Amino acid sequence: MVYTVIVNECSYELPKKTIAVMEKLDEALKVDQTKGLTVKQKYEKLHSFVKDIVGYENAKEMFGSDNISEIDLSDLTLAVMKIHASYEKPISDYQEEERNRKLNSLPIEKISSISKAVQSVNTMKGVSK
Repeated sequence: MVYTVIVNECSYELPKKTIAVMEKLDEALKVDQTKGLTVKQKYEKLHSFVKDIVGYENAKEMFGSDNISEIDLSDLTLAVMKIHASYEKPISDYQEEERNRKLNSLPIEKISSISKAVQSVNTMKGVSK
């Protein structure tokens, strides 16, 4: 499977979704819950995660700098969120397709059962005459 993230109108390929990648992502997503870290340390962890996932040069291009003090922290947070969304997209797409398939099949099943009921009633009427 191919995973891609788009940040600041540039596309970056992500590594395949492995346990190691998901452990790193999980750690990045939980950075706000980690006690004892300063704000700077939290954003350094997020930056480190992005550099690890997309590569140092790509991360530098993404944010316009490799210096955490110069990076827009909203851009950094959004990049992490977009990476997460990219990894979840195939599963979300599948689940949506399944919901749509079930919704689309419901009316056909109901029409079919109503049709069978009408046929059954008509058959019974024909028998009772």
